[in-house]
Parts: sequence; C-alpha cells; structure tokens
Amino acid sequence: MLERTRDLLVAAALASVACTANDAPATAGGGTSSSGGDETGLAPICVAGERLCGEAEVLVCADDGTEWLTEPCADGQLCLDGMCQAEALMVTTEVLEPGALSFDYDQTLAATGGAPPYAWSVGSGQVPPGLSVDATGAVTGVPTATGDYVFEAQVEDAEGTTASRDFSITVHSEPLTIITLPELGAFDEGMPMNVPLLALGGTEPYGWFLVDGALPDGVIVDAAGAVTGMPLQPGPFDFRIRVVDAQRPPGWDEQDFSFQVDLRPLTVVGTQEYDLLAFKVVVLPLLAVIPGIAVPYVAQLEADGGLTPYSWSEEPMPAGLDVFIPQSGIPADLVLDSSGEITGSVTNTDEVVTVPLIGVGIDLTGFFFYAEVSDSQDPAARAGALFVIPTVPVG
Repeated sequence: MLERTRDLLVAAALASVACTANDAPATAGGGTSSSGGDETGLAPICVAGERLCGEAEVLVCADDGTEWLTEPCADGQLCLDGMCQAEALMVTTEVLEPGALSFDYDQTLAATGGAPPYAWSVGSGQVPPGLSVDATGAVTGVPTATGDYVFEAQVEDAEGTTASRDFSITVHSEPLTIITLPELGAFDEGMPMNVPLLALGGTEPYGWFLVDGALPDGVIVDAAGAVTGMPLQPGPFDFRIRVVDAQRPPGWDEQDFSFQVDLRPLTVVGTQEYDLLAFKVVVLPLLAVIPGIAVPYVAQLEADGGLTPYSWSEEPMPAGLDVFIPQSGIPADLVLDSSGEITGSVTNTDEVVTVPLIGVGIDLTGFFFYAEVSDSQDPAARAGALFVIPTVPVG
C-alpha cells in the first residue's frame, strides 16, 4: 500500500510540473496564466477528498486538490482502505514445547492486534491432564499422563473480538537421563577397552555420539552406547557425549566424561620364550651355518608397552649368567641396529655354546647375547633379555 501511495505522489508531482511548464498559456509579459488553476496558480495533483494509506497514517487530498494532508493513526492502529483501523486480532504463538511426565510445565500464549487486554480460554480439544490455560495465556501445571494432546486456544480482546489457533502438546515419559558415572577409569595403551554407556527414561532405542572433546586414536563412541576400541595414545582424555531417544521430537541429555590411558610396562617379547633363573630367554630365528659360505641372516628384536619408538643396544652379560654362558656376544659378522634389526652373515661357529635350561629339560645351542630396549619417555624406561640365535651346522 505504501509503495502504491508513493507512486501516486510521484506521478502527481510530475504531472503538476509538466502542466505548469508546458500547458499554461503565455501572458503578455512572458509569464504564465493562472487560468484553470486555483488562486495560487498551482495545478491540482489529486482529487479533493481522495484518501490513501501511508505506513501509519492516512493521506487525504486537500479541497483544492493541490496537496496531500496527513492524518496520523492512533497507537495500535494501521491504515486500511484509507481509514485508520485497529490491527486484526491474531494469535502469534506458533508452537508449544513438549512436556515431561511429573515435571513442571510453563509456557505462555501471545497475541497481537485488537484491543487489549486479552482473555484466553480453551475452545475445544483437551490440554494434557495436569495442565491448564488461564486468562493471561499461561499454560502451566505438572503433566500426569503421557501422550499427544490437541486443543484450540482462543483469545478475546476488550471489544469482544476473538481469534484462535490449534496447538498440540506431547507429554513424554520420564526425561532421558545419562546415569553412567563421569569418571570411566584407567586403561592401558594398546589394550582393548569397552565401557557401556547407560541411560534411563525417554523412549528406546537410544543413540549416542561425541559432541565435544577428543578421544585417543583407536577409540570411538559406539552409536549403540559404548566407549570402545584400543587406545593408541597415553594421557588424560576429557570429552562430552550426547544421548538421544526415539521420541518425536527426540529427547536428549549430555554429560562430560573422562578417562586415563596409561602406558603398559616396557617388556621384551618374542615368539618363543623360556626362563633361565630370573632372566627371560628369547629364541630368535634359526641360523644355518655352512662352513666357508656366508649365509644371510635377518632377525627382529621385539618389545611391547612403553612409548614408541624404541631403541635397542647390546649390553654386557649380567652377573650370574656368565656362570652358565662362558662366552657370549653377537657374532662379529652380524650387526644389531638401534631399531632392533639384526642383519649380516656368519661362517664361523667358534662362539656357539650349548646352555641347559634348568627346570625346562632342554638344551639351547647357538650364539647367546644380552640386549636392552629403551623407549621414548623422559626418563626412558628400559627392559632387557637374554637372546639366542640357534644354529644348525650344515655340511
């Protein structure tokens, strides 16, 4: 309406200018004649008494048609069809929030237009048991039954005009609540973990997911409800988990959790292991020795736990073992890399010894040496073991 009014005013003004400049007859003195206009010499721009609408005023054409007069509308009124009128009464609340069984509910209906004050009531349908709508539009109470409830809310203004809108309120069962304790405990790096997540209330099935924070590599929040996987990083971990249920709209709850991932003790490991006194004996792959022929050999020392990467080194034979192993050391033609890899070839068997394993009932024959591994912690953790490269003479 406002754009139409402005277009009319602009068009009328242009017409007035054109009429004054081009259509008025010239006078003897070179001026223009006022013949056909009013006493001021201005040409009409509108029809006397014509009424148009502005934003919140009425525009009325003056009696001589040469100007528009403004009549402001009172507060709460709008210009409609050239007249100031009250804005139509209308319910402005669109949706009411769902409720939960046995929990306080408090929402307020709103309206605009008409002639305040307003009075609210329920026209038809049913509000949830335990709730009521008072004259101010407050929907309050404590729901006593679950379900979906549809009702018509009606508002009446001071002049008896009414407006209404249909609403629905869904009352859920007990609110969805996470009951798993926030502190999940301590776990070992590199070892499987599985912590169930539990909730009560709402409508099953539930869905779980991570919303903030971080988990160690190898660990996830399973959608079915578990923190599970194999942590590959040490340290404390703090994160936030949300659970949603199957209601429409879904209920949800969130909680902060934490757990600790500790490094497992650093140990030397092998495919075949024995005990000799208080020492672990690790048997490496077999070395075939052919006199006069250099046979290639490759073996890898292994460790577990601690903080990778590891570093390996050959160390002197510990006191006590030298009684059982009269000669030891990695053969001269083999090299132990810091990564734990042994490479080279052997043709000389002079350093081969046979060691009986007390309590096991077997003898081991080969090259014996002692090695230690250290990890990347500061200070580094260390672990050692007795190794044997078993030999089989050929030829």
